[in-house]
Amino acid sequence: MDLMSRRNFFSTIPIQIALGNHDLDTYKNGWVYDVNESVDIALAYENRFQMPQIRPPIRELASMKGFTFEGQPKDFITYEYGNAYYSFTFGPSKHIVLSSFSNFREGSLQYEWLLSELKSVDRSVTPWLIVMLHCPLYTTFKTHRHDIFTTEARAILEPLFVEYTVNFVIAGHVHAYMRTSPVAFSRCNPRGPIHIIQGNGGKSACEPYHNETAEEWVAVRDQSQYGYGTLELFNNSHALWRLIKTGQDENGEVESNLNHLSDEIWVSNQLYAEEIGVSVNQDWEDNS
Repeated sequence: MDLMSRRNFFSTIPIQIALGNHDLDTYKNGWVYDVNESVDIALAYENRFQMPQIRPPIRELASMKGFTFEGQPKDFITYEYGNAYYSFTFGPSKHIVLSSFSNFREGSLQYEWLLSELKSVDRSVTPWLIVMLHCPLYTTFKTHRHDIFTTEARAILEPLFVEYTVNFVIAGHVHAYMRTSPVAFSRCNPRGPIHIIQGNGGKSACEPYHNETAEEWVAVRDQSQYGYGTLELFNNSHALWRLIKTGQDENGEVESNLNHLSDEIWVSNQLYAEEIGVSVNQDWEDNS
């Protein structure tokens, strides 16, 4: 929540937030709560921001026995609605913000809400469909790849994202950068979403790769530089994604030429791409 001190910046720049693991408030005075304590999940996150809420939040005290010694949740938490998940329309785009840590299994409140949102999108009005959530579905990096918030998202959410032709799935969590080609069930597919990990914004940018050779669906990956992304929607059919490099290089040296492009790609709306048949039963080649 240190960003809240940047009042001049955030008084002029609108932000839409997605619940991250550090927003769960499992730390006190820099240390993880004792295992025998309970915590008021996402207390600051829910009260310091005002997102376009579906309905008032449902939150419960959570026992720290459900968290690791690092304060990470072992399973889904009880946090529904409020700032946990919501949607909004901006110009030609529909944005759906999900909670990686609230239950999204079939039949859950978040799953049923997401399915309703996807079915209701009118692509003649909002041809671009963008999903944001904290934990990535696809990752080329070693850390977090076996977390249930990633593995179950691949199993449960990806079929929906492919069926409803989501254009971008934007995540963080992993402290590095990755952009996939349009992908569906681990195979490049012109109608599949582009998955972006934009996790190199500040804390670190040094996550190790899972394999020395990138997976076939990886277009760009980097674990050595800081940066931020911009997405411009020019019309119904074309968008421009950019990664802008900032800060220090991998050796900790201040870059002499800041704010230069590190990744840039024009994206044709997958909604209008030729469809290639894919199987929803395609296994994820983990190679762990």
